[in-house]
Amino acid sequence: MSEPGSEETWDPRVARWHDPEGDYVLPRTLRTLPPPWDAGDWTRIARLPRTGEHLEEARRVVTALLADPALSPQVPQPPPPGLLWHAWEEFHRAVGESMPRTGDVTWSGVDALARAWQDRPRLYPLQRHVVRHVEAAMLALIPSLRDDIADSVFRWLALDPDPARFGEWAVELAERCVTEDIGADSALDFLGALRTEEAVSALRRLSAQPNGPASWQNAEAARSILFDLESDDPDR
Repeated sequence: MSEPGSEETWDPRVARWHDPEGDYVLPRTLRTLPPPWDAGDWTRIARLPRTGEHLEEARRVVTALLADPALSPQVPQPPPPGLLWHAWEEFHRAVGESMPRTGDVTWSGVDALARAWQDRPRLYPLQRHVVRHVEAAMLALIPSLRDDIADSVFRWLALDPDPARFGEWAVELAERCVTEDIGADSALDFLGALRTEEAVSALRRLSAQPNGPASWQNAEAARSILFDLESDDPDR
């Protein structure tokens, strides 16, 4: 039997929201992303040529992810030990499989998926929680998608033989993403791959502690990248 206040009995108090444009779950910025960014298919993204058109599109995607406050909702934090996050992520994967494009994600589709979960012969307590409070799981999906899409953009840029050619605009966006903690790991790796003066300056700003612009974890990662760069280039 669950203890009072445990994750299984926790009420996240998330009400279902309704979009004026239809049965959509995700904010307009996410559901109107251009392909392949709207599907999170890394195989397709990795093959995307870095032409001027696609680069400008990627730039617009990251700029939009940073600009829309609807993509950073206040997601209730489950009580300790926080295992509900794993159940939410499991449901997110199921949503992605049944509704692969961000524009496909509707409440009717989510409800059908929740019913399919409910009909399973064996449902674990935290999975039952997802079915009862599916709105909380979907609210948590919004910043998760924002993070994944930004992450894929910087991973894609870093595949270029000469990523420094994007530095004029990508350094600023990467630094902002680290500050906002959106796709931060790939944004930091991208800055390290550039090795330009502007990128190194951004890493130094991000590595500032204890009251720097980035979270402690991201500042530590920036410090580690700087250390590696300085070890490779003792004159830096």
